[in-house]
Amino acid sequence: MTSRAHRVEATAPAHPQRRGANEVAEWYRFRLGWPVETTDSGVDLTLTGGLVAFEVPAHLAGGVLKRLTELGAVGPALRTGVGNDRVTFLCDVNDIVISQADVPLGVRYLRVGTVLPLPSPRPSVAWFVAPDPDRGWLPSASAVLHAVWRTTTAAARVMSSGFPVRHVGQARPRRGFA
Repeated sequence: MTSRAHRVEATAPAHPQRRGANEVAEWYRFRLGWPVETTDSGVDLTLTGGLVAFEVPAHLAGGVLKRLTELGAVGPALRTGVGNDRVTFLCDVNDIVISQADVPLGVRYLRVGTVLPLPSPRPSVAWFVAPDPDRGWLPSASAVLHAVWRTTTAAARVMSSGFPVRHVGQARPRRGFA
């Protein structure tokens, strides 16, 4: 199976001043150290070495980002899928072993060999969180996986009960007689 079989679609940036593919590839290579290739369709990032990603449904992406912010582990996240219905969080595997069985249903673990088309590095509609060249690291896969699990578990509890789940020790709302 070739790495092209794992290609995740991304939308083109909405920038009026579109950079050339070679200039974009150079920026990713030299400013971020990412292993990118220039192709006929643009610039592709091939996940290699310790670079992995988690692709979550777009409706959960805000919750994942909130949890990553609380952990101080925000990294680049790319809008992917048809109509940007998914968000792909890039991360560093940091020597932990993860398989697809370790992630919640509806979330894809993207491993070595997956190819992600990249937009212009400038903030655009294709970036959920644009890469920061002043931040020379990616969040750990364990931090991102933790944020994904916490977000999907909380969403599942709300969906199954129809009501937000309260935390232990949180005051119970008053019902009935006043």
